[in-house]
Amino acid sequence: MTNITQTAQSFQDIHVAGAIAMVTGIVSTIGVVLLIAMFVLFATPYKELGNQAGWLNDICVALQYLLTIPIALALYRILPDDHPTLMRIATVVGIGSMIIVVGLQLMLVFKLIAFERQVLWVSMAMILGVGFWLVTTGFAARSTGRLPNSLVMSSLAVPYLGFPVWAFWLGLHLLGW
Repeated sequence: MTNITQTAQSFQDIHVAGAIAMVTGIVSTIGVVLLIAMFVLFATPYKELGNQAGWLNDICVALQYLLTIPIALALYRILPDDHPTLMRIATVVGIGSMIIVVGLQLMLVFKLIAFERQVLWVSMAMILGVGFWLVTTGFAARSTGRLPNSLVMSSLAVPYLGFPVWAFWLGLHLLGW
């Protein structure tokens, strides 16, 4: 009886993670559009609107990585244990990096730190820390058969512009689990 309850809970957790991934996809898509709008507006006389788009993008980035934390926890629970130590390290590094990104983005949003002081650290946390987690989980997910092209899709998410594609892809697969 306990095994059936655990299995039902596991599927519920997977579906919740799928729904969160879809929301993350929406938030990150809005963030990417705002980032592009910011750069376009910076090339016009409407630079202040560009600053506003950048500020809204910063909020989206913080929310995007905050929403990614439960996804990381769910993937850790459902992916194969072929490399348990590597998965544990990747999950800890990934979640730690997500927390750093959220914290630095919120400090930027609330004007507690200048962009010039946080951009390098945010970029390193996103690309190195979260990127390591994405690629490692993508590698582990290849063997499930339920997440086709997981390494390619996870690698696509490492640069910020590809994150929405990965989030929607993952959400659809987790919802269909």
